[in-house]
Formats: sequence, structure tokens, C-alpha cells
Amino acid sequence: MPVKPLATLLRVVRDQGYPVERALEHIGLDTNPLDPAKPAPAQVPTASYSKLYGLLMQILQDEAFGLGEAYRAPPGTFRMMCLFIIHSTSLEHALRRAWEFYDYCDQYRATDLRNAGSPIRDLPDPDQQLCVFQRGAGHQETQVAQANVLLMMYRFYSWLVGKPLPLTGLYLRGMDSGNRSEYEGLFHCPVVFGAEISGFALPRAALQLPVVQTEESLRDFLRHTPYMLVRRDPPGQERSLSDQVERILTRYSSGPLPGAQQVAAELNMSPRTLHRRLTREGRSFQQLKDDFRRQIALHYLGRRELSIDAVAALMGFQDNSAFYRSFRKWTGKSPGQYREQMSHG
Repeated sequence: MPVKPLATLLRVVRDQGYPVERALEHIGLDTNPLDPAKPAPAQVPTASYSKLYGLLMQILQDEAFGLGEAYRAPPGTFRMMCLFIIHSTSLEHALRRAWEFYDYCDQYRATDLRNAGSPIRDLPDPDQQLCVFQRGAGHQETQVAQANVLLMMYRFYSWLVGKPLPLTGLYLRGMDSGNRSEYEGLFHCPVVFGAEISGFALPRAALQLPVVQTEESLRDFLRHTPYMLVRRDPPGQERSLSDQVERILTRYSSGPLPGAQQVAAELNMSPRTLHRRLTREGRSFQQLKDDFRRQIALHYLGRRELSIDAVAALMGFQDNSAFYRSFRKWTGKSPGQYREQMSHG
């Protein structure tokens, strides 16, 4: 994905006083996109953006992390909204249910956004309608932030109806700052700048697309957020084998991870085929497994209520010394050293 959205989040991390170098280590990037003395890569792994998104939510305890809203969204808000709308009958029903959910939440917040209009607005073309997701009318968020929110909502609601939404237009507040082609390439539709409110346009008939997901499929989807919401490929596009393996490993974030034979069986292939195809992608099963365990270990070490021995147990290590050796192999530090470094950041 383009480096610009990641750099936007990294600035927020920096402004919160969190060490940028530690954040880069956490997300697996060797180059600092904010360092003017070094050329920034044009593209960064989507997984790195996803990890940075998750880190920022932890730092701010805010799922929206200030993207123009007049209030914070505590972690878990998106999950509760999903559970509130999962039994909707159509896309329009889901959009209105989500709006009702946030309207209900607003009564417990220091905000005047209750009854803030409607999520579906008329457009000059009677066959088109505008779907909006911002409840306030402020203009302080950037176009990049607006586009990020709309991309996540586009991906989520496309997943909800089981197919890419047929977008006919992207509406953004503010004037064209030279990003038109980037946005058109991302959303595959025309972009309208200077709009009164940001959102995306759909044919009126598309609002009657049926919701095809269930509580069971929602649980699987939520296990892989925010990654599923920030990918840059079109919803429904075939994923790489590495991505599929990562999704399976995510289901085992607590306890022992599955071996190559079990993962291959879940993917309906032989272990030999699994290893061969991963090699073709420049990865290995052991590398994916080690990367995932490293990410989980860093996440658990950030939770101060857990002792290091408890972290080892949560990760399925029966021998604490084995966890210590593995962690040093992953990071070059002991778990205690890494946690102490975090506390002095």
C-alpha cells in the first residue's frame, strides 16, 4: 500500500510521545518514512499499516484516534456495532442500524451529535444516494483521514453483502490537493472534491443488497481486523497464500500454534505444496510462524497486568526458558529488557 497513509498514522504516534523507532520495530519497518534525510519507500506492507493502526488504538484507547470526530471510540466499539447490525436484512438496513448504534452511544458522550441527520442522503441524480459515516460537521481531519475511514467502511460493508459495493462516486470535503488519481485508483470511481460532507455514492438499487454474513462469519472477520479493513486490494480479491496462512495462525493467538501439516490440511493441500507455494512467494512457513509469535509476544508484553511467565503460558510455552530463548531470537532482547525499554519510552 502507499506509504502516505502509514506516515499519517506515524505522525500521530510521534505526537503522542511514543518513540517512533520503537513503533517501526513493532511494525517491522527498517526505514522511517518521517525522516527527511532518508528516501521513503513508495509502498509499505499492508500488514505494517495494520499493526500501526492497532498500536495507535492501544496508545490512545480510541478506535477512531481522532479522525475528525468530537469524541473517542473506546476499543470494542466497532465490535459492538457489528454485533448490533449483523442480523440486518439489507445494506440500507445495516447502514441505518449502525447510525442508530452510534446515536445511542452519543447520549453517554460529551457531544451534541445525537440525531445527527441520516446515513443516507439524496443526490442530484435520483438514481444515486450518498452513504455517509461522519456524524459531526467539523473540517479538522485531513483528506487522507477521510479517505481512510471511507476505505474501511467500503471494505466492511462489501464484506457484509458478500461482494464489492458498486461505487459510483467518492465525495471528499476540501479542494483537490493533487491526490485525485490516487483516490480514483483506490476506489475505482470518480472523485468529487469540495463536498459538504464526505461519503461514497451508490446506485439506489444497491442499498437493497442482502446481508449474507452471520454471527459465525463475523467472529472470523473480527479476528482479522484491522487487517481486513485496511487492505488495499479490492474486496473479494484472491489473497496470497501467505495471507491465508496468517489468517489461520490468528485463530490460535492463545496457546500452541498449528504445524505445517495442520495448516496445509485447512487449506486443502499437502504440506509439500504449502512449502513450495510459500517459497514461490519468498516466504517460509517457519518465518510466518515466527513473525506471528513475535507480534503476539510484543502485544502481551504491553499488558502490564501480565507477568512474563504468564505471557509465556498464554503463548503455549510449557518451558519458560524456551520462551526467553525464542524472544531473544526474535528481538535481540530478553522479555524483561524489552518491557523495561517500553516503560522508559
